[in-house]
Amino acid sequence: MMAVCLAMPADASTPASALRKRLLKLEKRGIMIGHQDDPFYGTTWKWDRGRSDVKEVCGDWPAVMGFELGNLELDSARNLDGVPFDRMREEIRNQYERGGICTISWHPTNPTTGKNAWDPSGRPVGKILRPMTAENEIFDLWLNRVAKFLLSLKTGDGKPIPVIFRPWHEMSGGWFWWGKDSCAPEEYQKLYRRTIDFLRQRGIEQCLYAYSPGGDPNETADNFMKFYPGDNYVDLMGCDLYGNESKDKYIKEMRHELEVVCKVAKKHKKIAIVAETGSRNTPDPTWFTTGLWAAVKDFPISYVLLWRNAWDQPTENFGPAPEKPCADDFRVLYKEPRSLFLKDIK
Repeated sequence: MMAVCLAMPADASTPASALRKRLLKLEKRGIMIGHQDDPFYGTTWKWDRGRSDVKEVCGDWPAVMGFELGNLELDSARNLDGVPFDRMREEIRNQYERGGICTISWHPTNPTTGKNAWDPSGRPVGKILRPMTAENEIFDLWLNRVAKFLLSLKTGDGKPIPVIFRPWHEMSGGWFWWGKDSCAPEEYQKLYRRTIDFLRQRGIEQCLYAYSPGGDPNETADNFMKFYPGDNYVDLMGCDLYGNESKDKYIKEMRHELEVVCKVAKKHKKIAIVAETGSRNTPDPTWFTTGLWAAVKDFPISYVLLWRNAWDQPTENFGPAPEKPCADDFRVLYKEPRSLFLKDIK
């Protein structure tokens, strides 16, 4: 497995640089397994402390946990999936202090229509980028709320907690208001750069930044880089690709996607990841070993993040759970020498 070095505009002593060094070191040992919203709820429970569907299946926490900021921009007490932001701070601190990695996504409201992130109408990106528009002004307010949240992520003794921030993902699809059907690639790049510049100007030195288009069965390097905001704004490169259809199709598409991602990441000296994946409801009882692991095991990637086991949508779960037919297979994945969970990365 080949390690890569990263160019980083921030000082080498920042919490972000420490996280980068750790990711590169762990990449030599294997692929970390992650789960979105893991400590908040599962297929049969919600809001209990100390619980995790992953942990209840294999006896260990995921190495990587994903968290979501959607609705933070509205000054809401809970995110779009019902998770209280105070609880999120607590669980990010818990995951960091037990030795794990945290990644954060953001599905913000459409600032033109007031509808959710999946409303692609109104072309708000262009309006955000123009001075003196309502969208321009509200976007600064939103970014300030994100900055305050990120700055609030601290250990018990007040030290900043390093995290991976993954804004404006899946831009290569048309379902988000920042996607390909709602803005030009140049507009997207300016939106991404403006976001990161704003956070840096607020003194945030604890974030690595991830770029993750949606997976494309015909992916090319040019297509993957179409919306790329530049090396000074990206630390990790990845893809969002799901296996909701046949397992063979998933393996073929994921391997093709990772061939492109890893080649481009090596060229640009970035860390390669699978930013989102899973098989809805995991109907194949051996999907984790003969689907997911078969697809990713040969690639120099840092981690894969399984999407959430939605407490409020029984047909929308992607991770393991004790009652699911795939639980035994997930325990087999856990025993793979190069699949890394929390105990493997402490």
